[in-house]
Amino acid sequence: MHLHHLEYVPIDFIKAQIVGMSIQDFTNNPLLKDPTSIYRGELLTKTIYSYKNLNIKIFENNKRIEFSGSLHTFYNNGKHNHNDFSQSMFNTALVRLFECLGIHPINLYLIHLEWGYNLDPMMQSNYIIDRLVQHKSVNKTVGIDCKSDGKYIEFKHSTMRLKIYNKGLHFKLKDEILRIEIKQTNWSKYRRQGIVTLDDFVQCDKTPFFDELLKQWSKVIFYDIDNNEAPKHFKYQTHIFWDEIRKTLSPKGFKYQFDKLQGLNKNIGNNTQNKIRDILIKKGKELQL
Repeated sequence: MHLHHLEYVPIDFIKAQIVGMSIQDFTNNPLLKDPTSIYRGELLTKTIYSYKNLNIKIFENNKRIEFSGSLHTFYNNGKHNHNDFSQSMFNTALVRLFECLGIHPINLYLIHLEWGYNLDPMMQSNYIIDRLVQHKSVNKTVGIDCKSDGKYIEFKHSTMRLKIYNKGLHFKLKDEILRIEIKQTNWSKYRRQGIVTLDDFVQCDKTPFFDELLKQWSKVIFYDIDNNEAPKHFKYQTHIFWDEIRKTLSPKGFKYQFDKLQGLNKNIGNNTQNKIRDILIKKGKELQL
């Protein structure tokens, strides 16, 4: 373990059920104007209030209140999330959340949570994104690639997603910004550990969350050979090769091929995966203040 007892990892998107508050707390809030009403036929199903990238959804059938949005973007007045989101900035965002919407962290019963980092990759982000092949046995889902929406990929698992973005392209920035994050789409595992509300998350040791990001990044199959010897090893860059390896070889045989590729990446490639890991660790230390 490279970092011990982290008090902070930056979170971005959050989805939670609001508990301990009433519908009137939001319908009477002067900052929440012009809600969107969603109908099914003539029946009102939900009302959505939006404020600086945050959404409050009130469901008519069971009066459930749902909160979602990026706390990072909220901190930046709803404009962007491409800068670093430090611990002090996060704390400020929580203060503003209460001042503007009356929401305390204890009022947010967690459903989804994203945590991750914006990195200076020291190379083109698209080089990295294009050379990611699989994560465990999951092929990448390629997102939009255009000047307005940027470029990203994600590896979709049943309870989580590993997401890698060209954040600089997304916001038309001159600098390269690579974002790596985990979106935990099923919170049950952490709920069993006693992390039920955002307040529980704020209070807990964040080391397991940081370590999870490092672990999942290390499990990505990354083809990084970019020299004269590359043609000999082209097989490693296709998901078909890795799918066949899983079908025909034992887990030990798969690990042999995975380790062999990592060795090639390090010895005759650019060693990008390990360099990004080091940048992640450095960034994790920097954002504790």
